[in-house]
Amino acid sequence: MTDTLVDDYDSHTRGLRAYVASVAVRLGIGMESCCLDTSRPSQAYIALDERLDQFPGRDLALLWDEGTGWIAALDGHGDDEMIIVSRLYGEVMPDPGTVARFVTSLNEMAG
Repeated sequence: MTDTLVDDYDSHTRGLRAYVASVAVRLGIGMESCCLDTSRPSQAYIALDERLDQFPGRDLALLWDEGTGWIAALDGHGDDEMIIVSRLYGEVMPDPGTVARFVTSLNEMAG
């Protein structure tokens, strides 16, 4: 029984790491800009190179949660909480190309 749990955890971890890596590649970002928490519920964080035109002094990030999917958020200053600016509705784990188009559209939506 324990081996099955370990195998399931390892499979989940490898799958999530591969998915986030695929998204990062589509965004032109390396895994050094990504953080994963594979405990349940799993989460991922991708620091983006882009900034939103209306918030030029704030870093932009993608956050993923296995329950809700992807959101774009502005990093907080110091101890401030992140500010959600947009959510990618639909599948929790959409195709990496869909996530990349979502990021590209952020400045267009705010335009």
